Amino acid sequence: MLRIKHVFATLLLGTFAIGLGAGCMELSTAPVSPPQVASEVSGQSAQSAQPAGLIDGLLGGLLRLVFRVLNIVGSIGGSLSNGRWRVDVPAGAFDGTATVKIGVASSSSADCQLEIWPADKNHFSTPVRLTANCSGISSDQLKDYIIFWFDPASRTWVPVEGSTVDLNRKTVSAPLQHFSTYKVGKAGW
Repeated sequence: MLRIKHVFATLLLGTFAIGLGAGCMELSTAPVSPPQVASEVSGQSAQSAQPAGLIDGLLGGLLRLVFRVLNIVGSIGGSLSNGRWRVDVPAGAFDGTATVKIGVASSSSADCQLEIWPADKNHFSTPVRLTANCSGISSDQLKDYIIFWFDPASRTWVPVEGSTVDLNRKTVSAPLQHFSTYKVGKAGW
């Protein structure tokens, strides 16, 4: 009986790992290399951030993020928060319905991963608004903050046009045309 439980647990874990890897990698908004993106944000080297082994590397990058998920009817819109991040999808941003996800490594993460499924919804008729709560940052520093998106083709952080700071609410917001990996930080860093 113990052997049957062990075989079942091994099969279940293997199926879960393959499903996680295949499901994430099919999305156009899937991270190109989550461990490297996370390491660039935290300042660690890619080798120290990535666990050894193919399966460990894949699962380590995926399991580092905690996702919140919301199904949204495009004609109605909706909002979703995770940690210090909030995404507001206005009515009419896309047609039909979609599943929106925000992934963060911790509640105070300087970066977040935004995903939408089906992938053909990842272009918006009306911009979606992404907001980062920056209540722990002094107003003097915060005035220079903006939101960046990670461009996997050039492997660089690109400023999001239209980023704004609200010093009264201690937030930084930006209009988004697509979902990707985003972070908040000082302009020109």
